[in-house]
Order: sequence, then C-alpha cells, then structure tokens
Amino acid sequence: MGSQTDIPDWIRRLFADIDRAGVEGIKDRLHEQVAFRFGSFPAGAGRDNFAALWAQLSPLVESLHHELLEAWELEDRSVCRGNVTYRRVQGGPATFPFCNVFRRRDGRIVEYLIYVDASPVFGVPPVSGS
Repeated sequence: MGSQTDIPDWIRRLFADIDRAGVEGIKDRLHEQVAFRFGSFPAGAGRDNFAALWAQLSPLVESLHHELLEAWELEDRSVCRGNVTYRRVQGGPATFPFCNVFRRRDGRIVEYLIYVDASPVFGVPPVSGS
C-alpha cells in the first residue's frame, strides 16, 4: 500500500483546498467544460454545473475531510483513493471510502469522476444485501 509521501503534490493540494473551501477552493483548477460524475448522480459537464451540483448538496454538509491513502498516475490520468468524512449539519460525522479518477490537460482537470456512496449524508439509506 502507498503512503502519504507517494501522493502527488497537486492531489494533496487539491483535497486540502476542497476540505478548506469546497468547490470554490478548486474551481480555477477545473477546465471550463470539465466532465464530471459524483457517485450515482447523473454525469454532467461544465465548471459552473459542477459548482451548482455542490451548491445543491452543500447545505447538508458543514465540512469535509479527506484522508488520502494511495494514488497512481499514468500519462494524463490519475487515480486516488482514501476516506472522506462528511460533517453533516444534522447527524454528526459520517466516513466513507472513495476513489477518484482525474484526467488533466494543460494543468486543468478535464474529467473528474468521484466514486463514493455518500447516500446516507443526503438522506438516502444504504442498500443492504439480501
């Protein structure tokens, strides 16, 4: 397993800024037409739409904290995994594993895929197996 020192600086800074200021903290790193997906929400495109999705969800979340565990880079793609803690406005903290996939071009993120099941944060109970 990787260590915190294996994680590229740009990824560490990205998540530190998300934890500090949410989407507004990283908006300038996103390509204007960034393709994105957050969990099971529909895919979208555009920096403003990315920010709008977060604005829709953020009233339920006081703060975020990402613990980065590993990262891999290959050409223009990067993958990282870790744990994210959502401090909910109602209900206290909830921690979930996540995996993000990024594609960058000219220093900006052109694709941002977030794989996490944070449904309990947004009032949807997790699906249980039978």
